[in-house]
Order: sequence, then C-alpha cells, then structure tokens
Amino acid sequence: MSLKDVVSNLRAEIETAVDSKPMVKVHAKEWEKIMQGKPVEINPSLGHGFKIMSVDEWAARWKTNEEFAECLNCGSTNTKEHAFTQTWCRGKKKWDSECLCLDCHMFSRRQYCDPDFKTPEEYEKERWEKLVLNDTSQAVA
Repeated sequence: MSLKDVVSNLRAEIETAVDSKPMVKVHAKEWEKIMQGKPVEINPSLGHGFKIMSVDEWAARWKTNEEFAECLNCGSTNTKEHAFTQTWCRGKKKWDSECLCLDCHMFSRRQYCDPDFKTPEEYEKERWEKLVLNDTSQAVA
C-alpha cells in the first residue's frame, strides 16, 4: 500500500498542528538533548553509545513525506518525517504524520480519522452491549 492510498478518498478534514517539540515521547526527550547540545543514543544500526549530534545528523536517516513535504510553520519543503502511524479496520482508516522542518526546526503534525472509524475493541464492545441489551429486554418481557 502506498502513501497515495492512505491520503486518497478522505471523508473528513485533516487536522493540523505545529509544535516546537515532537509528539513521540522518545523523540521529544532526544530533541530536548539535541537542542541543549547533549549526547543522544546512536541508532543501533550504526553502532552503539552516545554522541552529540546536529539536527541534520539526527534526522539524516528519516525520509521526506512526498505527500506532506511542506512545513506548516514556514512553508519550506526541507522536511523529514520522523513519525507515521496508521490503523485500518473494516475498510476505515486513521493515521497520524509528523515532520520536522530542517529550516525552522518546528514539527508539523497532520492527523486524519474516518468519521465512522472504530477499533476492533470498540466494535466488540458495541456488539456485546447490544447482545446484553437484547438479552435483558427478552428476559423482562
């Protein structure tokens, strides 16, 4: 499935936000250290230990999101996506994307959720509540 599939046939508005720190807790802690010039953990695929990194070095392994390359703060397309989550359930979709702008160092977040999206747990809860309601109404009658 391509990113085009994820962002096509949207049935609700995409919610947007800009923040000075990332939404992902681990990245927020690392971002704080990067901005203070403190060492952060090296990506395990590159080695081990800690290193003081620049913003560009820290974000070097991330890719640009071709659908949402524009920074919501300054309009630059010099961005890297560091977080993307998606959930599909019964043909409905929900996703969350966050990109770091390498020019203004702000994080652009975009979120989408189909209006009738439900997790498997929510479907099961509704199903059981209906079963209990039907069972109770039959017993009382």
